[in-house]
Amino acid sequence: MGDYWKFICANSFTIEDRVTGAYHVHGRVAYALSLQIPSAPKKAVRVVQLLGNDAKGNTWIYGYLVRGKIVSVKPTQIVAAKPVLDKHYDYPNADHGKISRIFVGFEFTHKTRLGTFWVAPYFESGGTHNYGYSLGRGVMEEDHGPHFKYDCLIEKFVLR
Repeated sequence: MGDYWKFICANSFTIEDRVTGAYHVHGRVAYALSLQIPSAPKKAVRVVQLLGNDAKGNTWIYGYLVRGKIVSVKPTQIVAAKPVLDKHYDYPNADHGKISRIFVGFEFTHKTRLGTFWVAPYFESGGTHNYGYSLGRGVMEEDHGPHFKYDCLIEKFVLR
């Protein structure tokens, strides 16, 4: 707990993602990752996913925290330590629907205040969102909105 990522989006506003707690879901410990997903400057939706890593470094979703209550989902791998090009990593959302997610290959982030990072981008929801994961560090760049209007670059991160 205490991991934290701060992003500057479209050079005009910030969002923050952080690990806020630990919960028991499906017989294992899952960490609550509170995500801010921007839809407009200074307006964002907050989603709390319950996640865990396996021994190989893959990240799995076990549920969500919705208004303080655990909503469990079928455990699903959402980030692979060794992702497969064009493979779908679709996962359940909190209302029992599905979020489409695909790995599209490795690339460098745009230049950030912390430098550039080699990431594995996963595109979601028909390309409306994407997340560039740096193995062992977390997301270093996010893009949101139609036509990736909000490019969010890592500004600071703390891993404990």
